[in-house]
Amino acid sequence: MSTEEHTEQHPDQQDKQKDWDQRYRNDDTPWDSGLPSAELRRVLDEQNIAPCRVLEIGCGTGSSAIYLAGQGFQVTAIDISPTAIETARARATEAGVEVNFVVTHIGGFESPAEPFDFIFDRGAFHCIRKVYLQGLLVLLKRVTHPGTRYLTLTGNSDELSTDNMPRLRAADLCSDLEELFKIDQLRAFYFEDAPDLRGPLGWSCLMTRRGG
Repeated sequence: MSTEEHTEQHPDQQDKQKDWDQRYRNDDTPWDSGLPSAELRRVLDEQNIAPCRVLEIGCGTGSSAIYLAGQGFQVTAIDISPTAIETARARATEAGVEVNFVVTHIGGFESPAEPFDFIFDRGAFHCIRKVYLQGLLVLLKRVTHPGTRYLTLTGNSDELSTDNMPRLRAADLCSDLEELFKIDQLRAFYFEDAPDLRGPLGWSCLMTRRGG
């Protein structure tokens, strides 16, 4: 299985890595259902997205990346937590699929030889945008090509629960992303917390990279 590690970081990125990694080591990861995203599966089916080159940002323990690889996609999956990636690699080996898991922060991920055709994140955008939106937009621009599809699943400001999930308005997604991406579909959905257990309300935003 192909693996990479990019460890050179600025001090603030090192602090964030320690924080996220501590949560994985302590099993304090309420967002990790252990399941591939049902919303991702819905979009792939409804949009007839065929196997292609995929980047998952903030892959955690690899549930969705492993699912994609099992469907024939060529998957690179990145996360800032070494513990999460270690678990993801073991799970991919057990599942018998090939995933290029990379330990890296957003600014440290090297551009691939070829851009990706599909980008996916489940909860990464809504966390990263608070502290490093410009860096994330730079990454998205340099690893995509005109026509690349991007599916981001974020918290929804209409959710009434009092947990700590970051929550966005539809207008936030538009203002953050519309310069680089055309929004094809924006719909409310529910995250899955466990099998047959509905999680918090979210936004499912499917986009296409603009030309130029």
